[in-house]
Amino acid sequence: MRREVRLLTTLLLRLLLAVGVVLIASFVALAIPRWARPDLYVGETGWAGVWHAMGRAFLHFDFGVACNWAGCPKVRDMWSRGYVADISLLFGTIIFGVGGGFAAGLWCAARTGTRRARFLERSAALLYCAPVYALGFGFLLMFHATFGFIHVPYFVDAAPVWASPFSEPWDWFRTLLVPCLIAAAPLGAMCLRLVVAMLREQLESDHVRTAIAKGVPHKTTVRRHAGPFARTAAASLVAVSAPIVVTNLILVERVFNVPGFFIHTWRASGHTDSFHKNAAIDWEMLVAISIWASVFVAAITFVMDFALQRLDPRIGAG
Repeated sequence: MRREVRLLTTLLLRLLLAVGVVLIASFVALAIPRWARPDLYVGETGWAGVWHAMGRAFLHFDFGVACNWAGCPKVRDMWSRGYVADISLLFGTIIFGVGGGFAAGLWCAARTGTRRARFLERSAALLYCAPVYALGFGFLLMFHATFGFIHVPYFVDAAPVWASPFSEPWDWFRTLLVPCLIAAAPLGAMCLRLVVAMLREQLESDHVRTAIAKGVPHKTTVRRHAGPFARTAAASLVAVSAPIVVTNLILVERVFNVPGFFIHTWRASGHTDSFHKNAAIDWEMLVAISIWASVFVAAITFVMDFALQRLDPRIGAG
């Protein structure tokens, strides 16, 4: 009973910390344009202006209007049309990245020195270093249904259409499958390299040597006896990589035209779709995108903290 209370207390403290991080990031995001461009916020500058903007944002969910778009729609309405795609892409990235990287790391550690294991590890090194937008554009050039070297329709459509995960789950899956895999590639590569390094170290430990001496097959030993020691490290890696994961989501949405809220980053930063002319920076939209990104970073960190508590109760025992 005492352990459950301690765990609940720790999680509540981490939740409060995550909320505090979002509030601080929101305050900074709202303050920067008001202090850098006071001419755009007459009567709403200084500390009082920032606190007033914080109240509008979090009490009334009012983030202003986005005048880089026709009709100056409300930022709140644009967010409501894209947040499901953002969350779906984030879940897919974490699942494919962590799950695939961990499984591939176990596979390589159980076959150390083989050609296939070396090939997979070197491929992971390449994916870890390659920017996701380069991977995305390269994938489109290879497999796009219209101009690709190898035409792959259905999963790489010429004009992808967003589908709801509730009413059209299969169309939703096939539309987001490739973007999720591309966004998950660097995360999966990091997990693979970390798992392989940790498992090779664990293979020299006493309990693993004892299992091998008892005749347990090498692959089973790696999976059952050494594998659990890499789980906490993988969860910690995802937590510290949260900003990189969110940045990759923004880039992948732009490359694959995923209709999430992050896709508006390019246009809000003063670019037009023609790539030739510059427009004014849409500060209201950039602030909302920054706050939404901070929510994602805080959520990933909190979830990974919870996973660490479940995987290794000693972490919260202090």
